[in-house]
Amino acid sequence: MGALAAGLAAAFARRAGSLSTGGQWAAFLTGTLAAAAGWRWAALLVAYFVTSTALTQLGHARKVTLTESVLPTQRERNALQVMTNGGLFAVAVLFGELLGDGHLFVAGLGALSAAAADTWATEVGTLWGGAPFSIVNGRTLARGVSGGVTAVGVMASVLASLLMAAASSFVMAPTLDSGVIVAAAVFGAGLAGSIGDSLLGATLQSKRWCEQCRMWTERRVHTCQYRTQHARGLRWMTNDTVNFLATVLGALVALALAGPLRLR
Repeated sequence: MGALAAGLAAAFARRAGSLSTGGQWAAFLTGTLAAAAGWRWAALLVAYFVTSTALTQLGHARKVTLTESVLPTQRERNALQVMTNGGLFAVAVLFGELLGDGHLFVAGLGALSAAAADTWATEVGTLWGGAPFSIVNGRTLARGVSGGVTAVGVMASVLASLLMAAASSFVMAPTLDSGVIVAAAVFGAGLAGSIGDSLLGATLQSKRWCEQCRMWTERRVHTCQYRTQHARGLRWMTNDTVNFLATVLGALVALALAGPLRLR
């Protein structure tokens, strides 16, 4: 039943233009794993996906115009993007159910909170946040440049973390004596993941340079049709890699903040 529900949801998202073909299969896989762990986990994953997709589609044309010189134009989420955002959550909660270990539940929730906080910060901040500034040195950056933050984006990440904390407390209620500690841990994980994503983006993520336009970009071929060159950061550290590492950080922070869990 979980596989059927995941397949229908992924097919609907593909038809709506939110997922590529590979993204559809990745969504089917992560949804099936989450449903195998339990319907509460699947519902939480769906809620994350629906809200994140809605924010991605919101003002899409304007965001493309604002960031086209920096970011590749992409409306659909591909397989790697789906897995880096939801894969760790699905695997963690499945093994949490199989092993009866509440720590894995918290780790999965922390990972998903980090993904949600980062997505909300990026989408809302790009649309309404104005010119971002570097999280490292405070210099003004072009919209879309990794490592840039805005006040509006930070507030969006706080809101996403709060919503994830509330949802986590609810889904963990049958497992724990109190969901307050879990909620606090998931909230902290969301903020830590979002901040960690920006720090990695500013320092280690691969950045390319367009000699023709004299500007930083993530496009291999710039809008001027000039081929860009890797000029800073680790060549293999792509945005998807940074997103995955942010979810790992969220999982670890949630575990550290939750401490010993008391299972019923």
